[in-house]
Amino acid sequence: MKSFDGPLSSYLAIKGSMSESTFRAFSGWDLLLSVNDNLLNLEQSNSVGASSTGWLKQFIRVLKQRYDLAGADKPLIETVQQGWHIDDWRPIQLWHMIRSDELLRIFLTDWLFERHEQGIVMISAEAVVDYLQTIVKQRLHKIDAWKENTYRRVANGLLKTAVEFHLMRGRVNREFAAYRLPEKSFMYLLHAIMQREQNTRKTVEAVDWRIFLLKPSDVEEELLRLHQYGKLHFERAGSFLELTLPTDNLPEFTRSTAT
Repeated sequence: MKSFDGPLSSYLAIKGSMSESTFRAFSGWDLLLSVNDNLLNLEQSNSVGASSTGWLKQFIRVLKQRYDLAGADKPLIETVQQGWHIDDWRPIQLWHMIRSDELLRIFLTDWLFERHEQGIVMISAEAVVDYLQTIVKQRLHKIDAWKENTYRRVANGLLKTAVEFHLMRGRVNREFAAYRLPEKSFMYLLHAIMQREQNTRKTVEAVDWRIFLLKPSDVEEELLRLHQYGKLHFERAGSFLELTLPTDNLPEFTRSTAT
């Protein structure tokens, strides 16, 4: 995952993941049609069960802003249609989300991960607001680029996302949860990151794993477990690391998971 100084979207943070609606939308997605045609069908049919026309329009706006549905994020649609359970799908949704959401990316991989590593247990919305004010000042060069109410809504939105993906729990002061990345999701991410990095060590040390509060040592431990069960080949000898995955690339892996 390459870092970049992209726009900080308060809108996406406030709207949250919309996981269940996105999952339903992708269930009925026609891969033979264009993205625009699918979005038009979604607007006309309301297949996600939106409670109002306004909410549906906002949901479609989030889809268009958050995903490259004809390109890099197309596997998200394919995995839904191949029968993935939503609990396995959610983590890869989060990984795809941060590709176009700079604010969520730096919140999870930098700030929240570092607090977890420091042994901090509870995270308040006020602490996130302080962090956001620092980031906004650095990027936009003035704290009042966002209104006070926007800071609060964004902070709560980011924390709600962390709770929705089981990284944290609680409704007021959130605390870190004992999260375990599902095996199927882990294997998907392995294929995606290895395909990008073309190097075992870079894959193990990729910042992507921080999204799920995983250190390189945690990734190695899971690789060793999967190696013991014959689900991949992983060797570690001193500084030498070698990983061989069961399929050659991400598309082949996703096809192999069809149910």
